[in-house]
Amino acid sequence: MAEILIVTGLPRSGTSLMMQIIEKSEIPVFSDGKREKDINNPEGYFELEAVKGIVKDNSFLDLAVGKALKIVAPLPIFLNKNHKYRVIFMRRNMDEILRSQEVMLQKDQLSEREKFRGIYEQHLSKTYRFFEDNSIPFIDVNYNELIFNTEPEIQKIVDFCLIKTTSNLLIEVVRPELYRNRNEN
Repeated sequence: MAEILIVTGLPRSGTSLMMQIIEKSEIPVFSDGKREKDINNPEGYFELEAVKGIVKDNSFLDLAVGKALKIVAPLPIFLNKNHKYRVIFMRRNMDEILRSQEVMLQKDQLSEREKFRGIYEQHLSKTYRFFEDNSIPFIDVNYNELIFNTEPEIQKIVDFCLIKTTSNLLIEVVRPELYRNRNEN
């Protein structure tokens, strides 16, 4: 039975970048292009509108077999357990995620950051627990490492996903100039 490659992580953690990398490989990407690229993601979001309704209807997963699909945390807990999955879990410094989210929303949420931090930590915990409880293989890919230590991170992805595409083609996708809202500590 073919697998579905899930790219997950919190919003603003590098999931769109990972989908760009996967798109360059031989693995087809399952997205609909309804959410168009913008200043926050100039290369696109690689989303599928149906994912927003996964809580009530995950039947679209039947069409994702053999493809890569982006599903932000904690929504993977609603995956259909009848399919086989492999998961790339994007991780990024939480302060950078929160700051990037504020910039994207054009909204200062400094007073709400701790609340969102708690919510996001719960999302991560639920999602990891689901993968572990259901023996779904996953790897963590740290956004910062992917940007600044690209070659070994790409190789880790290639090995995990059994990608045959030349690593150099995938490395070319990473554009450090798009790494904004950094933690300057």
